[in-house]
Amino acid sequence: MEGGRHLADRTKSRSSKKPPSPSRRELTARLREAEETLRAIRSGEVDAIVVAGPRGEKVFTLEGADHIYRVFVERMNEGAAVLSRDHTILHCNGRFARLLGAALRSVIGSSLQGLVWPDDRASLDALLRRAARAPCRGEIRLQSQGAPLPVHVSLSPLRPGGTRAVCLIASDLTDVRGVEQELRASSEQLRNLAARLLSVREEERTRIAREIHDELGQSLTTMKLDISWLARRLSPRNGQMLQRIRATLRLADDLIKSVRRISTDLRPGILDLGLSAAVEWQAQEFQARTGIPCKLRLLAEEVVVAPDVSTALFRILQETLTNVARHARATRTEVVLERQREGLALSIRDDGRGFDPVDPSLSKSLGLLGIRERAAMLGGRVSISSTPGKGTRITAWIPLASSQESPATP
Repeated sequence: MEGGRHLADRTKSRSSKKPPSPSRRELTARLREAEETLRAIRSGEVDAIVVAGPRGEKVFTLEGADHIYRVFVERMNEGAAVLSRDHTILHCNGRFARLLGAALRSVIGSSLQGLVWPDDRASLDALLRRAARAPCRGEIRLQSQGAPLPVHVSLSPLRPGGTRAVCLIASDLTDVRGVEQELRASSEQLRNLAARLLSVREEERTRIAREIHDELGQSLTTMKLDISWLARRLSPRNGQMLQRIRATLRLADDLIKSVRRISTDLRPGILDLGLSAAVEWQAQEFQARTGIPCKLRLLAEEVVVAPDVSTALFRILQETLTNVARHARATRTEVVLERQREGLALSIRDDGRGFDPVDPSLSKSLGLLGIRERAAMLGGRVSISSTPGKGTRITAWIPLASSQESPATP
């Protein structure tokens, strides 16, 4: 019994001993650890805390404003990354890694230069230099599983805690480029269709003009000759009948002039004599009709060009002079036709009231739109320069293929 009592007293003595108190050094270390943890929580570097308890480890997730922001970044449809001063990727979301076709862990820590298509590295360098000072945007190609991937990048400088970094947002342009390609193809098809319709219309106008001139014009001329023959054989005593015949002859003359005018409006036959002759004739017609002096400067040597080129330039001249007569309030005009960079350039200048070339209403002008389309269909272009109160200059340039041009023979 006594031995058992001593054993129980020793056991009670051991169980009642308190654990040794931590030293000052241990307390200081724990305090520093707690302060570092608190700092990390406040700065957003920690998403969760693991606490060891009597029932095992317990995870506490931090779901504050910073957590919501991180979830937002991860679920973005655009790639996002943070670059260090030497352009190393410090952090990126899953979308950015998927754009590269790589695992997230292999992207973080990589140099952005190594992830860009080699031909675009100089462009990236320029963008990064600009981004160090101010936000900027551009287009580059990433290396996505060995193939170039076009992206639009937006870069902004970051200075968290005094550290220099760059935020990058990348948007995949593959779908956009596909849509752009489809639009270009559709536009090209529409332009080809418009060119074909315009060609058919010019051919039809030429046919109708010739038929009017040859058939109707000749018939009217024959009718006038027959009426004149009858008038010469009537006795002067038939004064009333002669008066009616003279009125009919005047009507026939007016009809013949109308036929010639309609035929010329459909397609001037002078185009068959060359573009310079047609331009000169049109300028003279404009001056006679409007009273506005028109100065001419034509080719020193006539050049034979394809009919579609001469017709296009002539129609551009017609439309431009019509606009001058209707809207410009000009007192003089100048028309210049010259060779320029393997093509023909037609320039029409007036001293009228001019206009603002960036005026949105001009996009609805069918006349200017038609001028541009005529030149574009033949691979040319049109430039329009104008200032309110200082006149307007319209220049159309159309290239000449070597097989289409040669000096005209007398």
